[in-house]
Amino acid sequence: MFKTTLKFWFLIIGLFFISSCGKKSPPLSIEESIPSDFEFEVEATQAGFNLWITLPTKTQGNHTLVSIKKLLIEKGEKSLDLPQAKERREIIKLSPKLHSAGNLFLYSDYRLKHRHQYSYRIKIVKDFLVETDWSPWIKVFWHNPPGLPKNFDLKILGKRKVFLTWERPPTDIFGLYLEGEVFYELFKRIENQEKVWQLRKTEFLDEPSENQRTCYSVRTVLNFRDTLIPGPKTPEKCVTF
Repeated sequence: MFKTTLKFWFLIIGLFFISSCGKKSPPLSIEESIPSDFEFEVEATQAGFNLWITLPTKTQGNHTLVSIKKLLIEKGEKSLDLPQAKERREIIKLSPKLHSAGNLFLYSDYRLKHRHQYSYRIKIVKDFLVETDWSPWIKVFWHNPPGLPKNFDLKILGKRKVFLTWERPPTDIFGLYLEGEVFYELFKRIENQEKVWQLRKTEFLDEPSENQRTCYSVRTVLNFRDTLIPGPKTPEKCVTF
């Protein structure tokens, strides 16, 4: 009788485990599946705009985000010289991969026009009906980059001093009038180490270290309606004391 009862309970427990196997957790709600907050910023380069996007790694339900279906970038373009013209908009669809090593994604936009306003916002689509809201717009302005500083020169003063001078470029890289305020970035390189100064003046006095080859170059940065657009660097001028 005891053995029969024991077999009966083993059978009940076995059936319970068998029925439990293969059961899946209930699916996440749409709200829990939506990707969590993300960040992005726009950086002007000599070639165009870099959009640096920090992709989310979690959902709003604090679950790991394994993949996303699409990254949508909405781009607006409007001429500054034709204020009555309508803003042109387009949607750029991308499929970035999520990596455990990092979630920083770069999209570079080189399709720009001189003296135009550009606006960007992004949305992340995880799956059908599962997507984030659009981010706020980021507005920037594009002007052809400034040309090379003119007459970049290095003079040696005394035992171990150098005096660097240059002049404001009168035009942009395409020879058109350079509109807006400028400042300069002076680069000092010793082997693989580099130091940068931001300057308003067109001169700089430095005292390089002894027995080290020290190289200098300079570029103009245009402040066009609060968008900072760098121009090309001058060829380096080097000295060793």
